[in-house]
Amino acid sequence: MTRTRIPAITLALVAIGFAAMFVSTAVKGLYQVYFVDLAAHFGQGRAQFAWSGSVFMLATGLMSPVVGALSDRVGPLRTAATGALAAGLALGSVAWWHQSLAFFVLAFGLAGAFGLAAMTFVPMGILVDRLFEERRKGLAYAVVTNGTAIGFIVLSPLWIWLQPRAGWTTAFGAAGVVFALPVAGALWLASRREPRAAPAPQAAEVSAWAVVRRDPVFYALAAGFFGCGATMAFIDVHLVAHWQGQGVPRLAMGTALSTLGVLELASGIVSGALALRWDKHRLLAGFYALRSLSMVLLLVPGLGVLPFAMGFGASYLGTVILTSMFCFERYGSRIKGKVFGLLFLGHQLGAFLTVQLGAWSFDATRSYRHAIVALVGITLCSAACSWFGLRRAGALPVVATGRAQAVAPSR
Repeated sequence: MTRTRIPAITLALVAIGFAAMFVSTAVKGLYQVYFVDLAAHFGQGRAQFAWSGSVFMLATGLMSPVVGALSDRVGPLRTAATGALAAGLALGSVAWWHQSLAFFVLAFGLAGAFGLAAMTFVPMGILVDRLFEERRKGLAYAVVTNGTAIGFIVLSPLWIWLQPRAGWTTAFGAAGVVFALPVAGALWLASRREPRAAPAPQAAEVSAWAVVRRDPVFYALAAGFFGCGATMAFIDVHLVAHWQGQGVPRLAMGTALSTLGVLELASGIVSGALALRWDKHRLLAGFYALRSLSMVLLLVPGLGVLPFAMGFGASYLGTVILTSMFCFERYGSRIKGKVFGLLFLGHQLGAFLTVQLGAWSFDATRSYRHAIVALVGITLCSAACSWFGLRRAGALPVVATGRAQAVAPSR
């Protein structure tokens, strides 16, 4: 059997999507490393200042259905270009006008959230869906989303090295210029070559919420993805502060984050390949169980940071890629972008709660222990939802009902 050769333009667009996800990690990475400095700059305790991160996480979730619909309408790379411009303006404006906490929360928490959502998982999932046939989509999406893994490997140690050498306003301002000019411009030019969406069948518009609201598989996916977002938010906001409080050396932190990125890279590729041969619901449950175990490792005194980084990294992208595969296989081509956006809303609700939970835990006990224990339980619930709730999650049958379409949930 001969293999179909992938066109050069397709490979180029995959590389551009990968690069967009790579640079997008700077939005959260800068906030993560400068979190304590930002709180001190605005005269806030961690719990008070964490509201800025909570707003950012929640807004990212609320923006996900928006960027999904926007990607369906104008194209994923054009959406990503708009997001890069928004992220650049957000980072640059808070660096320029840094006296007001309210302005920081509005600019970074809202415009920055839109920018991140528009450059990452939802639009890139739609890009891959347009570029590849069904069998190749999982592996292709794994390749694109591994841009975040390389971001951890390369950029996280850079931010940790930069933090004692440059103030947060300098770092945010420089990143803002890069996002607003070369990144946004390159994505806009590339969007001219992306494929158009397949012609939609003659039917009335279908509401994504009307399709999923009675579908138990959607709720199982959303409940699991809630745990994914909750643990990722702890990494994005509190992990470095947690290690700083434990006296972990900067070199060890940088090495651990790079290790996490390397294992994240492997997780993305392996999950996409295994999904072709194994039951996806079992794989997804296994990734969530590994995520729970890795959070347990944070509670073991004297264990060091590498075992946690290895376990968490190995589970990092598997949950995202498998969730996206369930979504794209189950729902019709007209709404899968919107449904994936709704799932990311659940993901970011978990992130929103974790940012605040971690801050409350630290301010009350000077430790993140209680927040970590809660995350262990949440990810175990995610594993259970995936194992039991997704066993029969095939394609959703579509039934014509007059001029509109209704999708009958599986039993």
